[in-house]
This record gives sequence, C-alpha cells and structure tokens, in this order.
Amino acid sequence: MTLVSHVRLRDFVVEVLGCLSVPLPDATTTADCLVSADLEGHASHGVIRLPFYANRLRQGLVTPQPVMRVIAERAAAATLDAGNGLGPVAGTRAMELAIAKARHTGVGVCAVRASNHLGALSYYVKQAATQGLIGLSVTNTPPAMAPPGGRQPFLGTNPIAAAIPTSSHPIVIDLATSQVARGRILAAARAGEAIPQGWALDAVGRPTTATGPALAGSLVPLGGAKGFSLALLVEILSSLLSGAGIGPEVSGTFAPSDQPSNVGHCMIALDPAAFGGGFLSRADQLCLGIRSAPAVDAATPIRMPGDRALRERTDRELEGINLPEPVIADLRDLAATVGATPVA
Repeated sequence: MTLVSHVRLRDFVVEVLGCLSVPLPDATTTADCLVSADLEGHASHGVIRLPFYANRLRQGLVTPQPVMRVIAERAAAATLDAGNGLGPVAGTRAMELAIAKARHTGVGVCAVRASNHLGALSYYVKQAATQGLIGLSVTNTPPAMAPPGGRQPFLGTNPIAAAIPTSSHPIVIDLATSQVARGRILAAARAGEAIPQGWALDAVGRPTTATGPALAGSLVPLGGAKGFSLALLVEILSSLLSGAGIGPEVSGTFAPSDQPSNVGHCMIALDPAAFGGGFLSRADQLCLGIRSAPAVDAATPIRMPGDRALRERTDRELEGINLPEPVIADLRDLAATVGATPVA
C-alpha cells in the first residue's frame, strides 16, 4: 500500500485530465468526485476508475469539452443532453439544475442522457443536502443483472442514492440494486481476491466466488426479484425519461467498448420548506430515536447511513489515502502515457 494525501491525489487527477484536453473546471469536478469516493471508503468508485476514464478520452469515446444543453424544460423539470461528456460533470450540472428549480417550485427534476460513468451517487445528493434540500439520484449502468430466471444480464446494478439534511451532517443513503456494486468485484479482481458467496453467478447461472466468472456472468439482485424490480424502476427514471440507452444499449463504463456509453441519470431535489416548517427538528428527532435504540453490542453504537463514510473521510483527510500497489502502478503508467507527474 502507498499512502497519498487527498490533496496530491486530487491534483494528480486534475493534471491527467488536463493533459487530455479536459477544461480545468470539469477536471476539478471529476477529481473531487473520484477522490471523495476514496476518502469515504468507496474505492471501487475512486481513482481506480481514472485509467478507464482516460482511456475513453484518448480513444475519442468521451468528449473532453462537451456542449451540454437543456433540450426540454418546464418549471420543475428539465432534460439535459450531456454531449457525451464526463459523468461527474454531467451529474453535477444536472443536480444544480434540479436544485435551482426546487428553490422556485419546491421540487426539481433533471433527467440526463448522453452521459458516462457517474461515480459514487452520494457525491451528487450531498450537493442538495448541504443546501438544506433533500437530494435523490439514480443512474443506469451497463447490463450486469439477469432477470429472475434468466441467464443473460439485461439491467445494470442501477444504484439509488439519497441525502437528507439534518442540523448536523446529512443522512446519506447510497446502494446498488444488486447485492453489491460491480465495482467491488472489479476491485477484488484487481487485488487478486475472491468474492463472497452470494454476490454473483457465472455465465450459466451457477454461484461463484471467482471474479473472472462473476464478471463474465451476472450479479445477484438485492433481495432477489425485489432488487431487479428496483433496478427496473431506476432504468425507467434514468433512460426512458431522458432518451438515454436502455439495458444492453448502455456500454463502456467498466469494460472495453468502441461505442459511446449513453448512460442516463435522474437528479431530484426537494425543498422541505415547501411542505411546511420544522423539517430539520423532525430529522434530528428521527436520527436520535434510531441512535438511541438498544444495541445488540453496547460497544458497537448504532450508526445512521453516512456515519461511517464521514468518519473515514475525516481520518483520511488527516492521514492520507492508502492505495494498493496495483492501483499505484496503473496510475504511474497513466502518468507516463499522458505526460503527467507521477502521483507517488
């Protein structure tokens, strides 16, 4: 493992993307998104993704300087064509649009098409929560889950995230609709580790703990058919609303592809003030009630969603981020390829 400060890591990502003609504001947004994931313990959505982003940019499969435009709009809704730009840039712009609309109408929704891998969804919903709004975010991903009873993946892991403001730090919910995010299997494969039973099936539908057969096969839906139904709902909100790719039409966010990804997202912001006063005090009461519930182990306090990520961020901002040697090697190779200063 190599310890790298989050500031150095963020600067490295900005430099690499700049070498690939990404404008500084967009490079900074993307760097912040990736490094935030590493800070919060979501390594599968952190800088491990940078070489893949860079390769797509170098191949012309992601547009470094996209023209993003609103192609449909009403008072509380909009559709953003992301121009095949980087996902974190599109996601941030979409949530900004949703927040602006929620300020006027109480609710803001922005659907996105022609985008790319979004990274950790928690990054976007916290944009809303830090401004006192409830943030919701969904995105589709390339096929990874077969329908119940099927063998061939059709829908992606299609995650769902939400952030709810309180008088202190927000409640942050971020989960895949598969048993685990595919990125965790990619991270295990990169580290040469097996995966737990129950995460994935091989190409003929048998349970597997090997990453190769898992990546060639199908992920297990969260809660069986219920998880697939949630993934279907995410697909509808992400792709049907926006006109993005549907199911197998989505590509190139975790595996080689010679086509634009055409990922779809949906960002939603709700202003609690539009529904009456006292929301923050009730949110605090909810958190206090859950935290005060009797614990199975008194030495292990009950946590709210987002607590662990906040603690890990605080620790890693002080101590640095430990990156596995295979990741460091990939980042050094990337630096040499694009002409950037090695990260470590």
